[in-house]
Amino acid sequence: MNVLRQNLLLNSNIFILFYVLFAFLPYVSAELDLCLIPAGTFTMGSAEDLPNEAPVHKIYLDAYYIGKTEVTNAEYYPFWVESGGTNSEHTPVSYGGEFGTWPHIAETRPNHPVIGVAYDSAVAYAKWRGMRLPTEAEWEKAARGVKARRWPWGNTFGQRIKNTTIHANVWKQSETQLQPVGTYPTGVSPYGAYDMAGNVWEWVSDWYSETFYRRSPDRNPKGPAIGSRRVVKGGSWLNPEVLARCSTRIGQHPAIGTSFIGFRLARDADPSYEK
Repeated sequence: MNVLRQNLLLNSNIFILFYVLFAFLPYVSAELDLCLIPAGTFTMGSAEDLPNEAPVHKIYLDAYYIGKTEVTNAEYYPFWVESGGTNSEHTPVSYGGEFGTWPHIAETRPNHPVIGVAYDSAVAYAKWRGMRLPTEAEWEKAARGVKARRWPWGNTFGQRIKNTTIHANVWKQSETQLQPVGTYPTGVSPYGAYDMAGNVWEWVSDWYSETFYRRSPDRNPKGPAIGSRRVVKGGSWLNPEVLARCSTRIGQHPAIGTSFIGFRLARDADPSYEK
């Protein structure tokens, strides 16, 4: 009888695994939708806003790719299953209510950005996909381009583009709710990346320091060598528009997953891509 129960349990687990593979296969097997950011120089920081954004400085970055959108619930789900499912150390925090319960939201809200993910889990997912998190400088260049835009679409938050003045999910219109990735097409960055303002803050790979810009290398900076917090960029559904600027930066404790932080992926590109 014990052997029969073990066989039934094994068959049940195999069925669940096959269900996950087939249900979420498009999210695992498909090539990630990436934006190419050519090598070149851009302006980082701001002299007009928060002290930790100063001084303004020129940075040269080698060519790289960055995710067109944040990682979604559906994309994260197969990794979660493979890493242990309900026993996984990478299980997102469940908030219930408007934010849903993991893993149910992977089916009901597949295209929403995954939230409640601590920094190490974001790094683990990136490695699982053969990718990495962007550096702070890479994230900012991808968001603002080479003309130092305040927001990805321009220097005025509510400027009219294609008959709308709403380009990001910030506190004004969020009603404390996340939106699916790519909901605001007029908010796209100069390189084609979506939601780099609002919806969720995004983990980047750098340790946070309020004064790092004063000593930052001018070529491919990777942040301080040590720290207690990691940089997050972009603002979220619970922030006013001023915190959704491209140059805004705050530090977040890496062990904490929250309802307002997600992440996107990056990888190196052929350095022959020049600006």
